[in-house]
Amino acid sequence: MKNKLSLLLVCLLVHQLICAQIPPQQEAAIYTHQSGAVTTFRAELPVLQAIPGGRAPFYTYLWDFGDGHFSTEEAPQHVYRSDGDYEVKLYATNNYDFGTRPPRPKKPVKVNEKVFVAGRPASVAEQNFFTANGVFQLSKNADALPGEDMVIVAGVRSPDKGKGKVLLLTNEKIYGAPGFVYRGQSQYNNEKIIPGDSLQLQPLWASVQKVTITQSGSPDYGNRADRSLTTEEAIRYFSNLYKSYRTVATYEVQTKADTAQFSLINLDITPEMLKDTNALVTITGIYIPENGTAMVHQLDIPIVASHDPNKMSLKQARLSYRLVNRKKKLKYKVQFQNDGEGDAKNIRLEVQLPPHTDPESFELLHLYPRCVPCRSEQDRGCWKYDMKQDTLSFLFKGVSLPGSKAEDVTDKDSTKGFIQFTVRPARRLPNEALKGRTQIFFDKNDPITTNYATGRFIKSLSPILIGGWHGVSRSADLADGLTSLKDKGGWMAGIGLAPLAPYRRPYLQVELYVNTWQQSRSMEHIEEKGEVQIDGRYYGYMSYSRFFEERYTQLRIVPLQVRYNINSFLSVGAGLMGKIDFNRDAKESKIYNLFGAAGDTVMSRPIAVYEGKLNERNFGMQPFIDVNIGRVYLGPAIGLRYIYTTRKGQFMDVYAAWRF
Repeated sequence: MKNKLSLLLVCLLVHQLICAQIPPQQEAAIYTHQSGAVTTFRAELPVLQAIPGGRAPFYTYLWDFGDGHFSTEEAPQHVYRSDGDYEVKLYATNNYDFGTRPPRPKKPVKVNEKVFVAGRPASVAEQNFFTANGVFQLSKNADALPGEDMVIVAGVRSPDKGKGKVLLLTNEKIYGAPGFVYRGQSQYNNEKIIPGDSLQLQPLWASVQKVTITQSGSPDYGNRADRSLTTEEAIRYFSNLYKSYRTVATYEVQTKADTAQFSLINLDITPEMLKDTNALVTITGIYIPENGTAMVHQLDIPIVASHDPNKMSLKQARLSYRLVNRKKKLKYKVQFQNDGEGDAKNIRLEVQLPPHTDPESFELLHLYPRCVPCRSEQDRGCWKYDMKQDTLSFLFKGVSLPGSKAEDVTDKDSTKGFIQFTVRPARRLPNEALKGRTQIFFDKNDPITTNYATGRFIKSLSPILIGGWHGVSRSADLADGLTSLKDKGGWMAGIGLAPLAPYRRPYLQVELYVNTWQQSRSMEHIEEKGEVQIDGRYYGYMSYSRFFEERYTQLRIVPLQVRYNINSFLSVGAGLMGKIDFNRDAKESKIYNLFGAAGDTVMSRPIAVYEGKLNERNFGMQPFIDVNIGRVYLGPAIGLRYIYTTRKGQFMDVYAAWRF
């Protein structure tokens, strides 16, 4: 009993020692202080865990005050316009952090009396919200980290009073399985949620006569398109936009003239999005008022493995080789943030483009800080770029990008910049991952190296059409009484199936063919005495010769072939082919050497013995080797195949193939 008790005490002691080494789970809390009409908020959050060798971690904030207003400041102040009970929520994002996502704290706030402070401004985030078009815009509290959640802020500031409908389109169909799951939204402004199946889309689209289209990431891109639409154009435009997404959330708003109102929409990010990490997805918001111009705002959101404001993204991480091979543009975005205390004056981006892209096809789409191209060395507040092989060197020269740690900076977006550009694939594009990354230089500081923006081609199958000539050359063993044997090849046609454009790795390919061939055989001067009847008369003969002609249709199947693409123009293969011969027709004839009464030969005359079809099937398995020259990934190629047979025959196929 004492031994058991001692063992138990030892176990408890060890348990306590182990637990002492594990830091307790830290909670998150919100603290408030009310002074007259002003409520001040601050948060206590878990201590950030810096990534070894990484930059100093920090939090970014999204405060939901519970009354339709929000702030992105660390310790904001807020004035409630009426008395009542409110629930405050904090969505904090840990940047450059090794730990897990911080908890989402909540806190009730009680306002005892109606208060109003004349001229009290909205939060800085609200003041700077409508930068794209002044009426309708989307914003995000964080990038899309699979397994976590995020908040989309949808703001409306209509110049007129009235109703309007807002549609939030998520999960672009080009990305496969849905990555965003709608989890509800705030209804502080009496938003009316509309079930998706009850919305009549055609009349809604048809009511639009004008539309303004804007786009942003972080910050706003600055591009805007205003279009006037006929009814048919409006239906076509919005229908195509709607059909490009898998999911939609719809609600109705009641607007007041020139008054901003915000809806906070909660989205879960599924783990399936890990397949698209470092891709750039787009959420589209549509605002259609009862009267006035419709607004379309598209918000680009990077899919990330960790929250890092310095990163490189590709619009689509899973690519179709067929589309990209047809010179489809690859769209990249390099984003950066000055996390220092002072302004960054010169920012250089050394973008390592993926191999097999064409650097000369570089096309700049958008950038921030917004500035003009440099025209001379003396220019300031401008940009220029240089291309060396597969490296793009892009320079913001003489700009002023504030640091996020500066005391006077309240808008974090003002500390961020980006370039968005496209490049085209090179002429010879193998099916391999397209990897690019960027080094970011802020003035004379050490570079920041981003993640790899990797595009991978979706696995799929490539059908193959084949046509050519089946050649035969036989060196026969004539010991069976044959004096000659001649084979003649014929046409061939077939189909094949293989993985789409494999690169530098073996792959399997299956094929099915049909082809024709024919054979001529003879057995000459067979010594034999006898009589034969010709035209009603009998003649004697001393010898005769036999001749055979046969024509076949051959069905061939290649159940196993291993191929390897050496480069874009050369591939080799080896495999095993099964064949079955179907006789189409056969002829046999004899030539008799006839003689007269004196024994002299008087004539040699062929006599048909058999014409018809042989009831036979010839089966066999034959190994082969093969080489293709041409477009071995997609497109045309010519091939040469040697087929080995133990009957001392030489089979050689010459063919053309086209991979789709």
